[in-house]
Amino acid sequence: MGRFNAREVGFLQEHLLGRLATSGKSGKPHVVPIRYHFDAEHEVIKIGGRSLEGRGQERLYVRHLNVNPQAALVVDDVLDEQTWQPRGILIKGATVLHTEGGEVLGPGFGPNWVEVVPDFVTSWGIDTPAL
Repeated sequence: MGRFNAREVGFLQEHLLGRLATSGKSGKPHVVPIRYHFDAEHEVIKIGGRSLEGRGQERLYVRHLNVNPQAALVVDDVLDEQTWQPRGILIKGATVLHTEGGEVLGPGFGPNWVEVVPDFVTSWGIDTPAL
């Protein structure tokens, strides 16, 4: 493992939902919930999208990434609400936009997909055992 430790890999493989942050020409941030696939072999995040009636795979975050290819992804949860034990991982990096192959990333997904190549990874609470 290079970018991710074993517990971070396990955490990413246990979850499906993350929040993707992008910004376009205006610099205003945009955050959306996304389903992701963690490719442990290549240590990248793959994000596909459903092809929606009337707009296909058109997404604001994709338009942003055409202007500014940097993105951040947070995957988190709360292990114990009573003692407030949040856990999560923050991944930042450059993105690559792909125009084919996205269908394998989820049911009803279209061909377009985004690859996040991490250059910064930090996590919290993942190494802490539950109380």
